[in-house]
Amino acid sequence: MIIQTAKTRYLLTTTILALVVSSLLTAADKPVIVKMASLAPEGSPWHEVLQEIAQDWRELSGGKVRLKIYAGGVVGDESDMVRKLRIGQIQAAALTAEGLSYIDRGIYALSIPLLASNYQELDWIRDRMEPELKARFADQGFKVLAWADVGWVYWFTRHPVRTPDDLRPQRIFTWAGDAEAPKLWKGAGFLPVPLSAMDVLPALETGLIDAVDATPLTVASFQWFGTAKHMTNLPWAVLTGALIITQEVWMKIPDDLRPLLEDAVMKRTLRIKDEIRYMDDEAIEVMKAHGLKVIDITAAEKALWEELLSRFEITLRGTLVDTLMFDRALELKGELSRLKLEPAAPY
Repeated sequence: MIIQTAKTRYLLTTTILALVVSSLLTAADKPVIVKMASLAPEGSPWHEVLQEIAQDWRELSGGKVRLKIYAGGVVGDESDMVRKLRIGQIQAAALTAEGLSYIDRGIYALSIPLLASNYQELDWIRDRMEPELKARFADQGFKVLAWADVGWVYWFTRHPVRTPDDLRPQRIFTWAGDAEAPKLWKGAGFLPVPLSAMDVLPALETGLIDAVDATPLTVASFQWFGTAKHMTNLPWAVLTGALIITQEVWMKIPDDLRPLLEDAVMKRTLRIKDEIRYMDDEAIEVMKAHGLKVIDITAAEKALWEELLSRFEITLRGTLVDTLMFDRALELKGELSRLKLEPAAPY
């Protein structure tokens, strides 16, 4: 009995040692799995670019780094994505400024209404703010792989809107999880309704909301224009975004591979940036063919929006937008106006 017990212990010990050694030997060969989430619907231009990046990473790393894309909001809204990034359920995300603001509100400085009048001005301002923004995200444990344009934001509404007073009686979509935005809208006399982005379509169809400020390509991709049939032709703001990854998983990628993978992301996002800048116009034409009514406003009506913004800016500073970055954005806007860049198209 004693001999049998000793033999059993010996076998058990050698088995455990074999498993441990096997685990250690294969750990180096085990690929780094990066789960990336996005609201972009499958088949959309943004989703296609993410798939291309995933393929690039697999090929460049020889299969050592594998990017898995979870598109269409299957992981949840952008606030959910940031929460899951922090606890390690996902390791990367393609986020708009809304999602990025849950990490650092300085990003909203690039989305101040009427900050820029075209992409040339946006690029000039963003290039000068980029080092500080990247540093802020790094301090929170995230690496910005690349900035991405989502497009110009317009108002899409169930009922025609020419002036701020036309918008006030309409219920406005705001992002669920953002406590500041509803307060600001209410303070200015509007009717905000916090919702998940995935709930916008049924909310429009049932009349829970009447208005959405979004890019034409977003509205077309999610089919919101079927109910929000009016577009106010005033580029209200630029919606920017970024592809981010946790510093923890980024540092698990071999040193020699990181520059190659980052460069691949940059190349893909530069291409989609150029395409997005034209796709918004194409999306508007497609939606017009399906019943969208574009409302051109007069100079006097535009002045009313500018007047609203001049009063709104005071409440934006230090609430929705980080104070330091807000001031920096307006400082750069002032510099830009003095430079008088050559006129450029909106894209």
